[in-house]
Amino acid sequence: EGFTAGVPRNNRRPFFTGPIRVMNGGSLGGPYGWSQDLDFFCNCADNRYDSLQAKLTRRFASGYSFQANYTWQKVRQHGGDQFFYIRDLEWGRPDWDRRHNFSLTVLAELPFGRGRRFLSDASGLVNAIFGRWQVNTAVIVQSGLPFNVTYAGAGADRDTGPNRPDLLSGADPMEGGGSRERWFNSTPIGSAGAVFGRPARGTFGNLERNALDGPGYWRVDASLFKRLMIRDRFGLELRLEAVNVLNHVNLANPDSEIGTTTEARPNAGRITGTAYGGADPQRNLQFAVRLTF
Repeated sequence: EGFTAGVPRNNRRPFFTGPIRVMNGGSLGGPYGWSQDLDFFCNCADNRYDSLQAKLTRRFASGYSFQANYTWQKVRQHGGDQFFYIRDLEWGRPDWDRRHNFSLTVLAELPFGRGRRFLSDASGLVNAIFGRWQVNTAVIVQSGLPFNVTYAGAGADRDTGPNRPDLLSGADPMEGGGSRERWFNSTPIGSAGAVFGRPARGTFGNLERNALDGPGYWRVDASLFKRLMIRDRFGLELRLEAVNVLNHVNLANPDSEIGTTTEARPNAGRITGTAYGGADPQRNLQFAVRLTF
């Protein structure tokens, strides 16, 4: 329902004031006096998922194997907020949607030692040092997670539904962005250079749900194994394992509440954290010894 200054919220609730409008144009009942929220459960919302998926695999041969996977996806779904009243108001991307997803795993035995390309006639000591090494790598590369843009003081324009501004005609919200200090154009509404506008009172902004993308994500994990044969029945495996071996810092989404000419938001557009709520691992090394028999 529209927002009108001075009109209490309950007086704009259909089950408080009545009557209830029905599909044939009529109405039912009078004032019910219901001031609580109503939950609406139905199997009537839409979820649409389209994707291109590709996989390339090389089975183990000549000392190595790999598998590469790529998914290019487009996801749209209805959100729960206001679905009962305005079905398509929250139609957009879910919070987990990453458009591009690539992963690569590689296993390779280094070509050193007896029976290998190099040092094939190595002595026992040389073979024990340089032979039977194995390298394993896992790579993940993903595009960024989506996020909503909101604006300060939205409660003066509406007291229900999503807080999203208008995107001005022809404006590019990523103009001048892409850095940690300014990921998107966060110029305050009403200021020169702003790409967002304030919706009319009692209306919702035209910016789609989760319209912008945050920083992409990539990480390389790796391990190095060394196998030693002690006797016919016993073997020893030395392992060096590294999570995020390149120590790449993956950034979180930016602060996405922009200011206005009367309410500043100095951190708007800035990124102040790392991915997964700060839980994304930085470089971590661990050593292990495994005895087989």
